[in-house]
Amino acid sequence: MKKYLLLIMLSLFTLFCIKSSAYGFGLINEGNSRPNAGKYSEIINNNGGVYIASDTNEIYLTFDCGYENGYTKKILDTLRKTDTKAIFFITGHYLNSATDLVKQMVEDGHIIGNHTYSHKDFTKSTNEYILADIKKLEDSFEEKIGISMSKYVRPPRGEFDERSLSLLKENGYKSVFWSLAYVDWHKDIYNGNDYSYKQVMKKIHNGAIILMHTVSKDNALDLEKIIVTLKNDGYVFKSIKNVI
Repeated sequence: MKKYLLLIMLSLFTLFCIKSSAYGFGLINEGNSRPNAGKYSEIINNNGGVYIASDTNEIYLTFDCGYENGYTKKILDTLRKTDTKAIFFITGHYLNSATDLVKQMVEDGHIIGNHTYSHKDFTKSTNEYILADIKKLEDSFEEKIGISMSKYVRPPRGEFDERSLSLLKENGYKSVFWSLAYVDWHKDIYNGNDYSYKQVMKKIHNGAIILMHTVSKDNALDLEKIIVTLKNDGYVFKSIKNVI
């Protein structure tokens, strides 16, 4: 009986530890100033991650791909037309359901990042599950695409803690967050009126790591104007490899 009670107590303790000190990454951008992640900054930096680059005119374009909504092809066409590179963080569902688009991303010279196979909250998952979920996507990617996946990881929904980021670092992964984002993940909402363009322009800053979702019609339609305007304003789009 004592043995079983001990096991129950250890299980409860483990669950408590997993859920404690959990954070949901998010920033409030004040105009075009460079945002400060406050308490998050030290945790991310100490564990080899990044959410913003150096204070220069270089900026970085990142996309999260959970599922396909019919707009990724236009996004890729725009990136090719404007000679702009990005990193796409994909899930297992996206890889399996939109394999041809992932192949096009690779052929066009974009980096494919790991958004995990199942897109489950790191702060509610064990270390073993996190690593297995990341590895499952890596293996599936190599099987379908024929090359190794990058070591860049974006925690699902931006939820993290010191434990999970430390785990990523210890296993050779690099966590990538963002310094510029806006509401663009609702697949059935089209805002129009240059919504994405205006959101980016009012928040853009030196060293910005921009987060966009490929399910957004606004992003697909506004992307060319965003890129062309930023380049005309002197910003240079760089690969995340220039940061970490």
